[in-house]
Amino acid sequence: MQKILQLLFISATLSSLFAQDVWGGVSVATPDNLNAISGNPAGLGIERGEQSGSYIQFDSLYTNSTSYRTDGIGFDLTYNRFSHGIFNPSDGNIGIGFSIFHNAFAGIKWNKHHLLDFGLLYRPLNIVSIGLVTQFNDEFTKYNSATLGFALRPFLKHRLTVGADMLLTEADSLFIYPHLTIEPMDGILLSARSNTDFDDFQINLAFNFGKETVYSPSTYNDAEKFNGGIGFYTTSQQQKSIFKKKAKDTKKLIRMKLSGLFIEEKPVDASFFDQIFNNPERGIQLRTWIDEIDSYTEDSEIDGMIIEMGHVKASFSKFGEMYSALKRFKDAGKTIYVYADKGISNFDYLLVSMADEIYLNEYTGIYLTGLRVKVTFFRDLLDTLLIVPEVFRVEHEGKSYKTAADPFLNRKMSDEMQENYGELSDDLYKLFVDYISEGRDWDENHTQEIIDNGPYFLPQDAIAAGLADSIMYPDQFNDYIKSLNEEKIEIIKWEDIDRSDEYVHEWAPKKKEKIAIIYAVGGIVSGKSDPGPAGSSTMGDETIVKAIKSARENEEIKAILLRIDSGGGSALASDQMWREVKKTTDLSSATTEKDTSNIKPFIASMSGVAASGGYYIACQADTIVAHPATITGSIGVIGLRFNISKLLNKIGIRSDIIKNGEHSDFADGSRLVSDDERKRIQASINDVYKKFKDRVIAGRDNIPEDANLDNVALGRVFTGQRAKDGISIRLVDVTGGLHDAIELTKAAAGLEGEEVEIVEYPMPDNKYKIMVKQLTTMRSKDYKDLLPEKIAEEFEALDIIPILLDDEIQMIIPYYITIE
Repeated sequence: MQKILQLLFISATLSSLFAQDVWGGVSVATPDNLNAISGNPAGLGIERGEQSGSYIQFDSLYTNSTSYRTDGIGFDLTYNRFSHGIFNPSDGNIGIGFSIFHNAFAGIKWNKHHLLDFGLLYRPLNIVSIGLVTQFNDEFTKYNSATLGFALRPFLKHRLTVGADMLLTEADSLFIYPHLTIEPMDGILLSARSNTDFDDFQINLAFNFGKETVYSPSTYNDAEKFNGGIGFYTTSQQQKSIFKKKAKDTKKLIRMKLSGLFIEEKPVDASFFDQIFNNPERGIQLRTWIDEIDSYTEDSEIDGMIIEMGHVKASFSKFGEMYSALKRFKDAGKTIYVYADKGISNFDYLLVSMADEIYLNEYTGIYLTGLRVKVTFFRDLLDTLLIVPEVFRVEHEGKSYKTAADPFLNRKMSDEMQENYGELSDDLYKLFVDYISEGRDWDENHTQEIIDNGPYFLPQDAIAAGLADSIMYPDQFNDYIKSLNEEKIEIIKWEDIDRSDEYVHEWAPKKKEKIAIIYAVGGIVSGKSDPGPAGSSTMGDETIVKAIKSARENEEIKAILLRIDSGGGSALASDQMWREVKKTTDLSSATTEKDTSNIKPFIASMSGVAASGGYYIACQADTIVAHPATITGSIGVIGLRFNISKLLNKIGIRSDIIKNGEHSDFADGSRLVSDDERKRIQASINDVYKKFKDRVIAGRDNIPEDANLDNVALGRVFTGQRAKDGISIRLVDVTGGLHDAIELTKAAAGLEGEEVEIVEYPMPDNKYKIMVKQLTTMRSKDYKDLLPEKIAEEFEALDIIPILLDDEIQMIIPYYITIE
């Protein structure tokens, strides 16, 4: 605070000696901030976020000005003792600006005194900027002036800018104004402008504190002598500043609460009524969270992280990607401190197992037990209700691994389910052990021994096992953190971090190439997806087809990444999306000349699950990337319906049918299916299964055309690691997470090593459309919310029913298998 007061005093003193363009501008070629309003409205087209400012002039008129600009529009208002109320300023400007092509901008400004300024700005290189402003009256009956400005940065950096403006008046008088801007160090800026006779001189001194700036523009000329003032403005973009440097001998730590639901898409806000009556959980986007952790890994001013451990809800693969981000942070030489006031659960311990120090609260422990696969079965319930599940699925010699309907068909795991999911569980457990072994720097046998001796309800037992370091109450932990450094600890709370964009000083920043990420999330259905605060629960083919088509036809998109988190669903809807992928990757499938010219690299990235229909929409991609813990495969087809004819008969409801046509009552729900009907339905199931296998063989270059996929199909599921390395026919090309897939996508587009702009699809609806949709789709509270938590968990398996009944033929895995 003392430094700020000193700088204010210096600015005020200088303002009494020199200055002023009110907003600090010196040239029509350098209108980057609020000075775009007073100087060149084309500058309003430059992306500068939001800026607002106020200025007080030290003169006898008691002049004060306010200004605001955002990308594309800006205004300022000036008041003095001749102003008559807030709606009648003594002066005022309003302008708009826009980009006409890369690094070229145009704008127009209207002044209260009936003047119009037309501005152009062109910055072909970082070394040069050219501006032009012409002024007319607002009836276009009188031309006032034209100003052409040039600015040069001889060393390509913003530290030094020189140039000149040439003003041509209506009387054809020419005036030249040289200008100079110096920023000797981040946060201190001095600019000056004069005419060639040096009898009209301006100077501006500014001090920037990151997002806040204090400045003093002043003017000297023969007519007014000295005139000056002091101004302040704030921006939504961050700038580097010597006044924001980390103090010496200070330890800078990020403090975060690690908990919540992690999802793929950006969460969509719930409606006002949904927030009031249902209070839906808001998800955290995985990609942006990892990007932020990686930014702190690269930030030399960040020394470590304090993690308050809560409960994270995510798939195993997401845990793995988050673990890797935190491990990179630690491997960069930074320290991770963990405090768990409620203890640490099984998967949550994996997530922070690399921490340097782990502290537990009194009466808490670490619930480390290993993994289990749990499937809930409902056949006895259906029998009690006289409901018969009629299932049609792919089989070979009476065996099927397509177990989506098993929770309704069987009372316990079939031999095939026991075999396949036992193998899946073994693979996931190995990964679980590997992560903890790497995190704690233990060998695999020791880790398994520690897990087998869990859970550790007593904190002292967890400490003895090497899982934690000590027991502390929250206040003791806080005191301990403060004592870590003899000089000073600076703790930055996660929720208080300023995530503003960085201010770009370059005049002609290199245009970033674009790649698209399309989020394909939820059970597959015909129609539209249903994004919400917790992500999408259903993936509509109309939504994803539109997204793929938009990305393919966007000439600025150089490659597409399809990020899949889906256990499948409707075969029909899956095929519509597969077709759109094929039109993007296969020249022979293009139906128009436009399609032919838009064949692009297409990468599929698998998240927690990409199985059955989720694998189907990936199989045509150029490369398939799966996390080692992804659940994938499940190549197979199933149909299910719940026949309630016995229940209806029991309660006295019967149907009579008059037939016109031999099969007009085909598979009518008033009775069980006949043998002939079953054969016909099964033939359709087999046909779709054959097409599924054909699509996979045609889409994967490594699979021979005459390959027999039954050994890896029939509904079998695999981890991503096994799908790449552990089966006879490789279903996955590369193992890795989302960021590995992004790098592969960049490489496929010839952009390896470059910084790219990521465009996310599906594009959100406009705000009005979202509001209408939310008002018309407000839902009542879920029935499971009324049940005790443990009972509600058992009934979550029933969520599969609407998806299964959406279409007669399904490509889907069991919807609710608990892995914990």
